[in-house]
Amino acid sequence: MKKIISILLILSLCLGIVACSNDKNLSNEHNQDISKNDNEENTNSDEVREERILRMDGDNLGFPSVYTSSPKGRGYMLVSYTFDTLVWKDENGIIPLLAKEWSISDDNVKYTFKLNEGVKFTDGTDLTAEDVKFSFDYLKEHPYQWISVSPVKEVNVVDNYTVEIVLNDVFVPFITDIAGNVPIMPKHIWENVTEPEKFNTPDSVVGSGPLVLESYDESTGVYIYNANKNYFLGEVQIDKLIMSPIENTKEALLADEIDIAVNIKYGEAMKLKSENEKYKVIEGPGLWVGRMYFNFAIDELNIKEVRQAMYYAINRDELVQKALKGAADAGNPGHIHPASEWYSEDVKQYEYSVEKAKDLLTKAGLIDTDADGLVEYNGENVSYEFIVPEEQTSLAELVKAYFESIGIGLEVKAMDQNTVASLIDEGKFELAFNGHGSFGGDPVLLKRFASNNGDSASTPAVTTQGGQNWYNEEFNKIFNKQLIELDSKVRYEEVAQLQQIIAEELPTLTLYYKKSSSAYNPSTFYGWFYTKDGVSIAVPTVHNKLVFIRGQWNK
Repeated sequence: MKKIISILLILSLCLGIVACSNDKNLSNEHNQDISKNDNEENTNSDEVREERILRMDGDNLGFPSVYTSSPKGRGYMLVSYTFDTLVWKDENGIIPLLAKEWSISDDNVKYTFKLNEGVKFTDGTDLTAEDVKFSFDYLKEHPYQWISVSPVKEVNVVDNYTVEIVLNDVFVPFITDIAGNVPIMPKHIWENVTEPEKFNTPDSVVGSGPLVLESYDESTGVYIYNANKNYFLGEVQIDKLIMSPIENTKEALLADEIDIAVNIKYGEAMKLKSENEKYKVIEGPGLWVGRMYFNFAIDELNIKEVRQAMYYAINRDELVQKALKGAADAGNPGHIHPASEWYSEDVKQYEYSVEKAKDLLTKAGLIDTDADGLVEYNGENVSYEFIVPEEQTSLAELVKAYFESIGIGLEVKAMDQNTVASLIDEGKFELAFNGHGSFGGDPVLLKRFASNNGDSASTPAVTTQGGQNWYNEEFNKIFNKQLIELDSKVRYEEVAQLQQIIAEELPTLTLYYKKSSSAYNPSTFYGWFYTKDGVSIAVPTVHNKLVFIRGQWNK
C-alpha cells in the first residue's frame, strides 16, 4: 500500500473584534494595497480604528530577498515573511502550508504534493506547480546559502496544482529540512535572473507570504513590512511591522518604544517576569550552542586524550554561572541538547577533574619537564592563541585559567564575531570559540561531523576547509546509514552511536547551550510562541510568521 500523508490544514485564526474601515489604496511598486485607511468612513459602521503597527527589535541582516539576506537563521526568517514553503512548522511540528497534502511512494523516494488552489503572489499572479518546480531547479543551479537541494533528483509538474519531487535516494529529513525550507519563488520574475546574489529590486521580494516589504534602510537596518491583504491562510492581524536594531531592548520595551523584545538578555527577562506583571515572558529551547574549535593541523590536537584532558579541565557548570550569568545550560559531550528527543545519555561523561586531565596529558606525552608550569610536546611548550568574539572575553579568561591549571598556556585574542568566523572558515587559528544556532530538530545537524560534506549549506563544520578536519570512518558510515533509516527506533539507536563517538573523540568541545527568552506587552499583541525544534532549520525565535495570522491584536 502506498503510504499517504494527508494533513488537514487547521490554523486557528484569532480575529480581533474591531470596527471595520475602508481600505486606503497605498500602492507599492507592484500596485498592491498594503494598508488600511483609518480615516475614511466605513460603509457598515461609523467607527474607525487606528492602524495596527507592531514594533519589535531586530538585527540588520541585509536586503530580505532569498539570496541577499544574511545566511544566519534570522536572515532566513525575514525571507520567510514574504516567501512561503510547501510545508511549515508551528509549536507542535510540521503542518501543511502551500501544499495541502502529500503522499510518499512505496520506495520512499517520490513525494507528490497537492497545492492549495487560489494562492497568489503579491503581484497578483497565481502560484502553481510550475513555480514549485522552478524554485527547486533554480536552487540547484544557484546553490542557496540556507539549504541544499542536492538530495533532489528531479521535480515534475503533474498538473497546475500537483508536483512530484523525486529524490536520488531515501532521505528521511526531506520534509523538515528541504520541503519546509525551499522558498517558492515566482518563475516569471526569477527565470531571467542570472546573478541572484545581486538581485535586490522590488521584484525580488514578490512572494506569497503574509507580509509585503515596504522598505529596508541599509544604513540603519530598519525593516518595514505591510500586511498581505490577500494572504490565502486568512486575515493578517497586523497592518504594519517595524523591525529596528535596538541596543537596550528591555528599556525600549519599558518605554513603550517596542511591543516585543526578542533579543532581551535572559537575566533581564527573568527579572522583568518577576517584577512587572504588565509584561509576559516566554522561554524557548536552547537551540544555540557555544563550542570550542580545534585546528587539527596541530599535531597534538589530533590526540584525543589531549582533547579529553581539556574537557575534564573545564568546569562547565561554573562557566555558565560566571560567564553566562546562568543564561545557559552546560554542554553535553555528545553534542546534542539533553532536551532533544534524539539525546542519548549513554555517552562518556567528563566531570570537572584537574587530576584526570593531568593524568591524560601525561599518558599522551605532554609533560612539564622543566617545571615552568607548561607541559611540552616534542620539546616545545604547549601554548595556543585562543580567538574569541569580543563579547566572550569573560568566558575566554575562565578557560585560560582552567587550561593553565593543567599546564596548557592560552593567549586570548578577542575580535568581532565576523572576524572570528572568517578565521575559523579559513583555518587561520589554533583554538577558537564561537557559537551558532541551527541546533536542533532532525539529527541531520550532526552532518557537521561527517567528512566531505561540501553541500552542508547552513550547517557549520567541525573545523572547516581551511584547517585539517577531523575524520572518523565509523562516524561517516553510521551517519549516512541513519539518513535512510525509516524505522525511528532503529534510527534513534544509530544516532545514539554517533553521540557516543562524538563524546569519546571530542572533535569539538560543546561548552553550553544558550537559553532563549523574549518579553512582550500582551496589551498590544499576543499569541507569540516558540516553534517545535525551531523555525526552519532550528532557528530559536518567536518570529514564526504564523503568529501574524493566529495572534491577536489587543489594543
